[in-house]
Amino acid sequence: MRIGLKLDYNYQRRRSYRQVYGTGPVPGELRDAGIEAVETAVWPDTDDAELLEYIRDCVEAGLRVSMHPYTEGTDFNPTSFAEEDENQVRQLHIRFFKIASVTAELQRTNVMVNIHPAADAGPHSRGFLVRQSVRFFSWAGEWCAVHAPGVHPVAELQIAPGEGAAIKRIGDRFEELEKVVTRSGVRATWDFGHAVLNHLRFGTPRTPSETLLARIAHVHCHDVIGEDHQPLQDGEVPWRRFLTMLREAGFDGTVVLEIPPRNFLSAGGRGSFTKTVGAMKEFLGSSG
Repeated sequence: MRIGLKLDYNYQRRRSYRQVYGTGPVPGELRDAGIEAVETAVWPDTDDAELLEYIRDCVEAGLRVSMHPYTEGTDFNPTSFAEEDENQVRQLHIRFFKIASVTAELQRTNVMVNIHPAADAGPHSRGFLVRQSVRFFSWAGEWCAVHAPGVHPVAELQIAPGEGAAIKRIGDRFEELEKVVTRSGVRATWDFGHAVLNHLRFGTPRTPSETLLARIAHVHCHDVIGEDHQPLQDGEVPWRRFLTMLREAGFDGTVVLEIPPRNFLSAGGRGSFTKTVGAMKEFLGSSG
C-alpha cells in the first residue's frame, strides 16, 4: 500500500496549503514527508492546461496522480448519461479520461479516476438512478479499455443524505455500490469516513461484503470526529482494522488521506499533518 493525499491542482493560490505543507514546492515537500501519491479534484470548469502542468510537477516530484471528478448538481452527472457522442456527461468524462491517459504515460503506471455514481434531487426513482449508474460505468470501463488502457474508472461509496433531504445518491450503501460495480464491471473506492458516518447516522454496515471487498481498488481514509474528513486521531474510524481487512483481501493500492488543509490547521497545523502521516507510515511498516 502507498500513502496518498488529496491535493488541489491550483494549490498555489491557497494560503492554507502553504501553512500546512511549507513554502517550498508542495509536491516535493509532500514526497519528503512520506506521501507517495496525490488525488486531485476536477470539475467541469477545471483549466486543463493548469491541471496538466500540476500533473507534470507531481510526477517529476515522484508522486503518482489520480483524479476525482465532481459533478453532483450539474448536467454532467451520470444521472444524465447517454451513449450518443453529443451527450455532455460522455464528453466531459472523455475529456478527463484523456488527461488521465496522458498522466498514465507520464508516470508509467495506471491512473484511477474516482467517480461518484448518479445523484439527483428530481423525480427519478432510485431504480432508474441505479440503472443510469450501471450504464455510465459500463461505458466508462469499456471506453477506457479501448482508448485509454492505463486508466481505470472506479465508483466511490457516497455519503448518505440527511433525513428528509430530497437528493438521492446512488452507492451510499455498500449493497447498492456492490450492485453498481458488479453489474458494470468496474472496481470500487471504499471511503472509510463515509462508511462510518453512514453507520453512525443510519445504522448501515461499516464494512463491505467479501464480494465488494475483493473489488476495492482505491481508498479514502479520514477520521470522523463530529464531522468527516478529519485528521487521524482517536475518532470513530477504525482505519487500522479496515486496512488490515483490505491487506488480507489482497489490496495493494493507494490509501488517500482525504483531509483538507483547513482541517489539519484546525487540529494543530503542520503537527497534525505530520502525526497523521506518521501514524499511517508506522502502521503500514509494522504490518508488513
